[in-house]
Amino acid sequence: MFAGRYLWWMLMGIGIFLFAALGLDHITWLTIQLSGCGDMADACQPTLRLISGMLKTACVWTAIGVLFVATLLRLHALSLIWFWGPVVAVWFVASTPILLFLAADAAALTQPATLAALPVAFLFLAAFVAYLMLVLEEGETLPLAASVSLRLALRLTAVYGALAGAAFMSELSRIAGTLLDMPALAVVIALAQPYLQAVLTLGTGSMAPAYAVLAVFIAALAASLLPHAAPPPSRSTLMLRRSRR
Repeated sequence: MFAGRYLWWMLMGIGIFLFAALGLDHITWLTIQLSGCGDMADACQPTLRLISGMLKTACVWTAIGVLFVATLLRLHALSLIWFWGPVVAVWFVASTPILLFLAADAAALTQPATLAALPVAFLFLAAFVAYLMLVLEEGETLPLAASVSLRLALRLTAVYGALAGAAFMSELSRIAGTLLDMPALAVVIALAQPYLQAVLTLGTGSMAPAYAVLAVFIAALAASLLPHAAPPPSRSTLMLRRSRR
């Protein structure tokens, strides 16, 4: 999937999410007003369950699915799926609770407390998705850096972001135990998360180290967009050129 098509699908997913978070509430209100069910007790419950329950939930999960699948297809087109695919999957899983919360209460996004509580995995994901939207197939820009140092910085910070997403996701133990039907796994994850949090925050209990790593990740992404010199030809290539002369 090239950048233009990826951008189109991402805008579609974001549009579906915004429609579910903002538009369906107004549609529900308009439906109640036009039907007149508000004059009778409990007469609006079927409408509320249909629009605010089933339809809104379906739209939100459809939007998340579109964003996730489009990102994986984009990574596959760039031949980056083997490393970045699992990392992006962890980021999406860790970001799902905040997306569901914002879909249920979109007005919370305007509150400073909500912005301050955004999961660090969501910030990693947003930066990476924004990077993938850029045209990387044309010109001298190579996907995710041409130099070894930048690739190493990107991968190390991305792994940190994935670990942070798993460590600070309070619902992870419950979700893993339910999906895999392994209560023991849920207990192990719940016990391991505090230790992983302590390691990732360097024992400070503050998110400052995570934000510092996020800043390095964003800086490395920005640096990888700069034109890079082509790598020197290998020894076999040089010998082949000499043999043709």
